[in-house]
Amino acid sequence: MNAVTRRLPATVDQLPEAQAFLKSWVEQAGLDPRLGGRLALALEEVFVNVCHYAYPPGQPGEIELRIAPSAERFVLDVLDDGQPFDPANLPEPDLAATLEQRTVGGLGWFLVRQMVTELSCRREQGRNLVSLIMCQPTDEDERAPDTARG
Repeated sequence: MNAVTRRLPATVDQLPEAQAFLKSWVEQAGLDPRLGGRLALALEEVFVNVCHYAYPPGQPGEIELRIAPSAERFVLDVLDDGQPFDPANLPEPDLAATLEQRTVGGLGWFLVRQMVTELSCRREQGRNLVSLIMCQPTDEDERAPDTARG
Protein backbone atom coordinates (compact mmCIF):
# COMPACT_ATOMS: atom_id res chain seq x y z
CA MET A 1 0.00 0.00 0.00
CA ASN A 2 1.17 3.51 -0.73
CA ALA A 3 1.49 6.13 1.98
CA VAL A 4 -1.49 8.45 2.43
CA THR A 5 -1.46 11.93 3.93
CA ARG A 6 -3.99 14.15 5.67
CA ARG A 7 -3.44 17.76 6.79
CA LEU A 8 -5.53 19.27 9.55
CA PRO A 9 -5.54 22.52 11.51
CA ALA A 10 -3.63 22.05 14.78
CA THR A 11 -6.70 22.46 16.98
CA VAL A 12 -8.09 19.97 19.47
CA ASP A 13 -11.50 20.06 17.78
CA GLN A 14 -9.85 18.31 14.79
CA LEU A 15 -8.93 15.26 16.89
CA PRO A 16 -12.07 13.28 15.90
CA GLU A 17 -11.19 13.86 12.23
CA ALA A 18 -7.64 12.61 12.83
CA GLN A 19 -8.95 9.55 14.67
CA ALA A 20 -11.45 8.76 11.90
CA PHE A 21 -8.66 9.00 9.30
CA LEU A 22 -6.51 6.61 11.34
CA LYS A 23 -9.39 4.20 11.99
CA SER A 24 -10.26 3.91 8.30
CA TRP A 25 -6.68 3.00 7.42
CA VAL A 26 -6.27 0.62 10.36
CA GLU A 27 -9.31 -1.26 9.04
CA GLN A 28 -8.12 -1.20 5.41
CA ALA A 29 -4.67 -2.47 6.42
CA GLY A 30 -6.15 -5.27 8.51
CA LEU A 31 -4.29 -4.22 11.66
CA ASP A 32 -5.44 -6.08 14.76
CA PRO A 33 -8.18 -3.87 16.32
CA ARG A 34 -6.48 -4.03 19.74
CA LEU A 35 -3.29 -2.64 18.22
CA GLY A 36 -5.33 -0.07 16.32
CA GLY A 37 -6.86 1.06 19.62
CA ARG A 38 -3.44 1.46 21.19
CA LEU A 39 -2.26 3.42 18.17
CA ALA A 40 -5.35 5.66 18.39
CA LEU A 41 -4.57 6.41 22.04
CA ALA A 42 -0.97 7.28 21.17
CA LEU A 43 -2.19 9.52 18.32
CA GLU A 44 -4.53 11.33 20.70
CA GLU A 45 -1.69 12.16 23.09
CA VAL A 46 0.67 13.34 20.33
CA PHE A 47 -2.06 15.30 18.50
CA VAL A 48 -3.18 17.14 21.65
CA ASN A 49 0.43 17.92 22.58
CA VAL A 50 1.03 19.48 19.15
CA CYS A 51 -2.19 21.51 19.47
CA HIS A 52 -1.24 22.83 22.91
CA TYR A 53 2.52 23.30 22.68
CA ALA A 54 3.90 23.35 19.11
CA TYR A 55 2.70 26.77 18.04
CA PRO A 56 2.73 30.10 19.91
CA PRO A 57 -0.68 31.30 21.17
CA GLY A 58 -2.68 32.92 18.41
CA GLN A 59 -0.47 31.52 15.65
CA PRO A 60 -2.42 28.96 13.64
CA GLY A 61 -0.60 25.78 12.79
CA GLU A 62 -1.13 22.57 10.94
CA ILE A 63 -0.66 18.87 11.65
CA GLU A 64 0.13 16.43 8.89
CA LEU A 65 -0.70 12.76 9.36
CA ARG A 66 1.06 10.28 7.10
CA ILE A 67 0.14 6.60 7.15
CA ALA A 68 2.31 3.92 5.56
CA PRO A 69 0.89 0.45 6.19
CA SER A 70 2.62 -2.74 5.10
CA ALA A 71 2.21 -6.43 5.79
CA GLU A 72 4.76 -6.27 8.62
CA ARG A 73 4.08 -2.93 10.25
CA PHE A 74 1.83 0.11 10.36
CA VAL A 75 3.58 3.49 10.48
CA LEU A 76 1.79 6.68 11.49
CA ASP A 77 3.87 9.84 11.16
CA VAL A 78 2.71 13.04 12.85
CA LEU A 79 4.42 16.14 11.48
CA ASP A 80 4.23 19.80 12.49
CA ASP A 81 6.06 23.03 11.71
CA GLY A 82 6.02 24.16 15.32
CA GLN A 83 8.76 24.80 17.83
CA PRO A 84 11.48 22.13 17.95
CA PHE A 85 10.60 19.47 20.48
CA ASP A 86 12.29 16.26 21.57
CA PRO A 87 10.44 14.18 24.17
CA ALA A 88 13.74 12.47 25.00
CA ASN A 89 14.61 15.69 26.87
CA LEU A 90 11.65 15.24 29.23
CA PRO A 91 12.41 13.82 32.66
CA GLU A 92 11.13 10.31 33.32
CA PRO A 93 7.88 10.47 35.29
CA ASP A 94 7.99 9.33 38.90
CA LEU A 95 5.49 6.48 38.73
CA ALA A 96 5.78 5.84 42.46
CA ALA A 97 4.69 9.38 43.37
CA THR A 98 1.12 10.12 44.34
CA LEU A 99 -0.97 12.28 42.05
CA GLU A 100 -0.44 15.26 44.35
CA GLN A 101 3.34 14.76 44.31
CA ARG A 102 3.73 14.43 40.54
CA THR A 103 4.94 17.29 38.40
CA VAL A 104 3.12 18.18 35.20
CA GLY A 105 4.63 16.81 32.01
CA GLY A 106 6.19 13.63 30.73
CA LEU A 107 3.55 11.08 31.69
CA GLY A 108 1.77 11.31 28.33
CA TRP A 109 4.97 10.56 26.42
CA PHE A 110 5.68 7.69 28.80
CA LEU A 111 2.26 6.27 27.91
CA VAL A 112 2.85 6.80 24.18
CA ARG A 113 6.07 4.75 24.44
CA GLN A 114 4.08 1.99 26.17
CA MET A 115 1.31 1.98 23.53
CA VAL A 116 3.41 1.49 20.38
CA THR A 117 5.98 -1.04 19.23
CA GLU A 118 8.42 1.70 18.31
CA LEU A 119 8.53 5.48 18.77
CA SER A 120 10.82 7.78 16.83
CA CYS A 121 11.01 11.57 17.27
CA ARG A 122 13.25 13.82 15.23
CA ARG A 123 13.52 17.17 13.51
CA GLU A 124 13.53 16.82 9.73
CA GLN A 125 13.64 19.67 7.21
CA GLY A 126 12.55 22.18 9.86
CA ARG A 127 9.63 20.04 11.03
CA ASN A 128 8.95 17.86 14.05
CA LEU A 129 8.38 14.26 12.98
CA VAL A 130 6.94 11.72 15.41
CA SER A 131 6.70 8.18 14.03
CA LEU A 132 4.34 5.80 15.81
CA ILE A 133 4.99 2.24 14.65
CA MET A 134 2.93 -0.88 15.33
CA CYS A 135 4.26 -4.23 14.17
CA GLN A 136 1.74 -6.72 12.87
CA PRO A 137 1.75 -9.85 15.05
CA THR A 138 3.24 -12.96 13.47
CA ASP A 139 1.60 -16.37 13.75
CA GLU A 140 4.07 -17.16 16.54
CA ASP A 141 3.14 -13.96 18.40
CA GLU A 142 -0.54 -14.87 18.21
CA ARG A 143 0.14 -18.25 19.85
CA ALA A 144 2.12 -16.65 22.69
CA PRO A 145 0.26 -15.62 25.86
CA ASP A 146 -0.63 -11.94 26.13
CA THR A 147 1.70 -10.79 28.90
CA ALA A 148 0.46 -7.20 28.68
CA ARG A 149 -2.73 -8.15 30.51
CA GLY A 150 -0.85 -9.35 33.58
